[in-house]
Amino acid sequence: MTTASAEVLPTWDLSDLYAGVDDPKIDSDMDDVRTRAHGFEEKYKGTIEIDGLSASHLATALGDYEALLTAEYKPQAFAALIYSTDTGDAARGALLQKTREFGSEIAAHLVFFDLEIGRIPETSYDAIIGAGELVPYRHYLDHERRAAVHNLTEPEEKILVETANARGRAFARLATEVNSRTVFRIELDGETREKSQSEILSLLHNPDRDIRRKAAESVTGGLSENAHVCTYIYNTLLHEKDVLDRLRSYPSPEDSRHLGNELAGEIVDAVSDACARNYGIVADYYRLKGRLLGLDDLTHYDRYAPIPGEDTAEIPFERAKSVVVESFAEFSPRMVEMAGPFFEKRWIDAALTEGKRGGAYCAGVTPKHHPYVFLNYTHQPRDVMTLAHELGHGIHDVLASDNHLLDYHPVLPMAEAASTFAEMLVFDRLRQELTSDRERLALVCSKTEDTFATVFRQIAMYRFEQQAHRARREEGELPTERFNELWQQNMQEMFGDSLKLGDDHACWWLYIPHIVDTPFYVYAYAFGELLVLALYARYQEEGDSFVDRYFELLSAGGSRSPSELVERMGFDISDPNFWQGGCNLIAERVRQAVELAESTGSS
Repeated sequence: MTTASAEVLPTWDLSDLYAGVDDPKIDSDMDDVRTRAHGFEEKYKGTIEIDGLSASHLATALGDYEALLTAEYKPQAFAALIYSTDTGDAARGALLQKTREFGSEIAAHLVFFDLEIGRIPETSYDAIIGAGELVPYRHYLDHERRAAVHNLTEPEEKILVETANARGRAFARLATEVNSRTVFRIELDGETREKSQSEILSLLHNPDRDIRRKAAESVTGGLSENAHVCTYIYNTLLHEKDVLDRLRSYPSPEDSRHLGNELAGEIVDAVSDACARNYGIVADYYRLKGRLLGLDDLTHYDRYAPIPGEDTAEIPFERAKSVVVESFAEFSPRMVEMAGPFFEKRWIDAALTEGKRGGAYCAGVTPKHHPYVFLNYTHQPRDVMTLAHELGHGIHDVLASDNHLLDYHPVLPMAEAASTFAEMLVFDRLRQELTSDRERLALVCSKTEDTFATVFRQIAMYRFEQQAHRARREEGELPTERFNELWQQNMQEMFGDSLKLGDDHACWWLYIPHIVDTPFYVYAYAFGELLVLALYARYQEEGDSFVDRYFELLSAGGSRSPSELVERMGFDISDPNFWQGGCNLIAERVRQAVELAESTGSS
């Protein structure tokens, strides 16, 4: 075992929330919230959707609502966090379910509130919305009223709230547990070894093609064992969404996500279409990569192969921390101050443990609680970028904490912009440190592939989701093979003839958590990356004068729509040329890779 892989990786200290799954404070806090929720309903029900509503009454109700939600979220957040580090532990699973059922119980008392906000008579709303005490809540209130057209009656909404944990939420949890418990077997050095999902996927970056091939076969084998149950889960979730969309009068499967993201469907279409039109950039790069690797037959297990000159040595976590912190320091000392507590106060869980779910995330709880970063650190170079990415989310949450809870969380596309910008800072620093064209080539190729994964792959995944939802509605329950067909078709389109996805790759949609947990989340990544390319170019032009404006952007949290926030930075996201400009910057990076390859005689 190498020194890097033997190091003790950080794990969370969740004592800011609770001492453990058996902390009696969890039950007492939930009992307190139950009492408060009942009192809130008694006090305010029937007093919001009235003629003559006063601004002071609505403002007081909103303040009480926010305080109640803050208290409610604490036990729910703790349960979700501790569960994600060991999905196989029965006590953690039971606590997660307990807090989810508690959440539904509380929501049943509160469901009236947003419904009544949506039904405030127009004349009454117009008369009070300009009042000073409602200024902080204007964005939230306006959004709730726009969404009101999709609300059901209060009894119907209560039924959906109370049954949520016996419907889609339960199936999504099952999918998480199935994937987290899957054991992937691979033969290495004559010995069969068992790997977690994070560990087996990391082997797809190995310089040895035979190891990559075996890892890919292991991925397919492990996923295939779960194909029946995961296909059934996905079919069930798609059908449930079809029913709910019909009841709520959403014309298209993705419309509810657009509303939640405060984006017009036309803007999302412009992002998706621009990326699809520019798939040729991906093909151009992989033709170059084939030459760099000396391979004429690139396949799915070659996508992430390191090119000659790329550093594949294991990177200790402490080194990753240094790289990220130093990169942030070059942008602003303030950014380092915000990142420091994540390391010093154990707000990061990076260890590889049995039963831990795959992937990475940052959990912003409430403005009164600090965020938590979750990742599976496998000591690979890309993990440095993942650490930067999640810390970008964390810093965004810290900056947004001056907002009230109802405007605290940025919508998904803006959240992904902050995380991607943090990655760019690390990339730029690493690039400046390199002294040879061969090293620069390796870094540019690595970053290019990361960008493809964030932009083009996510859009291919988004288009897969669109087709899967529509196929489920038109064709009924779908077999695994039909989902495989849609997945393979959309992914292959991205590569053109530059890389052939093998048949074994067709079932790899089975491990993607976003399509199960948060339908149509994925386009937010492409939105964020293309936006960041424009923002970073502006930063390179303006230097230090850009920094404060960037922090102001993040500090807004969810208090403005993406269009409003980006307009303040001087961009118009409704203009298709804006998105094409981002694709052009990616194409320029590929041209840089070609030039570096020629200068080193590598191509």
